[in-house]
Amino acid sequence: MEQTQEAFIARMRGFIYGNWQTCITYAFAELKFADILQQEPKSLEDLANRTCIEPKTLLRFLRCCAQLQFIEIDTVSREITLTEFGSYLASNHPQSQRDAALLNGAFYRYEPWGKITGILKSGNSEGFSETYKNGSLDYLKDKPEMLEVFQRAMTNLSVTENEQIVSHYNFSPYQHIIDIGGGHGTFLKAILESNPDSRGTIFDLEETLASVNIEDPIAEKISLQCGNFFQAISTDGDLYILKNVLHNWPEEKVRLIMTNLHQAIINSADALKKKVLVIEHLMSDDTNTQSIAPWMDMNFFILVGGQERTLQEYTDLFAHCGFDVTNVVLTKTGRSIIELSVSNLGK
Repeated sequence: MEQTQEAFIARMRGFIYGNWQTCITYAFAELKFADILQQEPKSLEDLANRTCIEPKTLLRFLRCCAQLQFIEIDTVSREITLTEFGSYLASNHPQSQRDAALLNGAFYRYEPWGKITGILKSGNSEGFSETYKNGSLDYLKDKPEMLEVFQRAMTNLSVTENEQIVSHYNFSPYQHIIDIGGGHGTFLKAILESNPDSRGTIFDLEETLASVNIEDPIAEKISLQCGNFFQAISTDGDLYILKNVLHNWPEEKVRLIMTNLHQAIINSADALKKKVLVIEHLMSDDTNTQSIAPWMDMNFFILVGGQERTLQEYTDLFAHCGFDVTNVVLTKTGRSIIELSVSNLGK
């Protein structure tokens, strides 16, 4: 009983003080410690000079970094060495998590969580979150450095799961694949690399597409189309994809996106043959199931008024917009592929 109490208290304190770890991780990424230490160990004095931080203050910080196992500090020489784990916060690591750390620690994403009690009592985050009204991209459009971090983080987060998602669905029957809100095109690129007979289009905002850089040999198979899915979706494809898009928006805006997509499909030839893939985390009706979905749901509720949804909630929402759910595939990433077809040509 006593051991159980100790374990419970230790676990609880991990939750209570977990924000300390987030802040240390953010600062380690922001100040590029992994980049500085990547080639060789450094002395405390060298690091202090490179980062313009007073040595005693820096040592306090580095001790916390050592607790998180980002670095090792020699007890005699005080030489600092980057660990393999800490190298994931380096800018040039193949699976770099630096931009994700910068994004999650950015004030406009971190601070609203500290106002969660007011948000819960209000029922929404209006007045609490800078991105609530129009979403993150609108908020960042006049903040180029922060927008670049956001876009790189979205790309990095996607790269680790794209191949697994692609392996769960047969894309080969579709000649023209449209990635709606496709960002920098990493998911579309993964699809086309596995399906050489297909071509693709990234449909996104002008400011997003302006920073797209797709290298050969896949570049000639991908076209870019500027547009706003709240206004109209004019491009004509065989397969439309919405990956990590719908959870960013409340229901009325999701209905607008899906209604515009329905209109685009029924205005094209062979509408009944076309498919839509919605790729999202699905909320489980079993609240005891361990999943990241409830955390994602709360995060999007706090930041942008969005939400994760159950399959039934999605099914009802899609039906209202003229779509039937024809298949659901759970991938190893935890995200589900929800396949849709048009159910009502006259809607």
